[in-house]
Amino acid sequence: MKNIELRGKRAQLIKDADAIVAAAQAEGRSMTSEEKTKFEAIEADARGFKQEIDIIERNAEMKKELAANEGEARSAAPKATASSAFSKYLRHGMGSLNAQERSLMEKRGTSTQVVGTDSLGGFLVPQEFSNELDVATLFTGEVERLAKKLNTASGGLLDYPTVDDSATDAILTSEGSSVTTADMTFANKQLSAYNYSSLVKVSAQLLQDSAFDLNSFLVEAMGERIARATNAAFTTGDASSKPQGIVTGSSLGNTTAAAAAIAANDVLDLIYSVDASYRNKPSFGLMAHDNVIAAVRALGISSSNDYPIWQPGMAVGQPDRIFGVPVYVNNDMDDTIAATKKTMIAADFSKYVVRNAGGVQFLRLNERFMNELEIGFICYKRSDGAVLNSAAVKHLIQKAS
Repeated sequence: MKNIELRGKRAQLIKDADAIVAAAQAEGRSMTSEEKTKFEAIEADARGFKQEIDIIERNAEMKKELAANEGEARSAAPKATASSAFSKYLRHGMGSLNAQERSLMEKRGTSTQVVGTDSLGGFLVPQEFSNELDVATLFTGEVERLAKKLNTASGGLLDYPTVDDSATDAILTSEGSSVTTADMTFANKQLSAYNYSSLVKVSAQLLQDSAFDLNSFLVEAMGERIARATNAAFTTGDASSKPQGIVTGSSLGNTTAAAAAIAANDVLDLIYSVDASYRNKPSFGLMAHDNVIAAVRALGISSSNDYPIWQPGMAVGQPDRIFGVPVYVNNDMDDTIAATKKTMIAADFSKYVVRNAGGVQFLRLNERFMNELEIGFICYKRSDGAVLNSAAVKHLIQKAS
């Protein structure tokens, strides 16, 4: 009910902002400084409500998953599981496990983890913990959430074939006529597995406190850290010993008419620069920094167009829309509207692939921080990303000054 109430308040704020701009337009004048200040304050409040709504919805999803896991655990016979053994290992270390629990942990090796060798390092992470970590990662990492995901057991260099056949149609032939050959042209993307890790320290006193939810703490702390790092790489990575970002791998869709402003036509032309074969897919959308989206939203308020530029997402899980196209916030993109900045992308997000290799790895450091009465935990995952077809991923670039 809380999120419904917040959506109602957000909708009212949007109406109030609309009324301010409508009054100025009705009188054929520009907004006064007082009106602008009031509009910006309302817009900031509406953005705050949106962020709170997102947090409430994400929390509800994680509670559902946790309740489902707990329900399964209660219905099962009382015996050691990989999840319970892993939790016991996190809290008390390997020495606290019995023979059955040790076998469930399945030690993978004691050598330092090296690229391309997945048989070394860490312990097997139970699926429940790994799934929770993935949920935390996806809620923070917008690009990975929308992208096509490819999970592999190992981290060797992976060849991923690509093809763009959008310019070739079938040919009408008469009876008895030969069919003209129209071969497809294939390309290839190579996906590596770059290592992203996070180290967290927890006091020995907290670990002894059975009421302390260690699993949730580690999931939130490490998941969000890894997600922030990977999302930045999946956005603007230069593909040099790191992933290729979706902005980096995009092609030019449209150049704005002004260096320091975005007009409605600029966004519309960007959308229609993408071929309809990609534009009409459910995975098609827009992406930009919060500041850029706010500027575009201001264009749509009190617009005299037959179709509104910006529409808020009112249902649970629904994104806001610009010209009917879903728009997603990615604050790792350019935050200022200035000359030569790539301020927005229009993309079929299924044409960006994220490769995760070898699952989540986890280590408990028993002695390293013991002089501080703390235990260290290291979590790491190996990932790469690349644009499969730049014709399906276009960017809007600001005019050079």
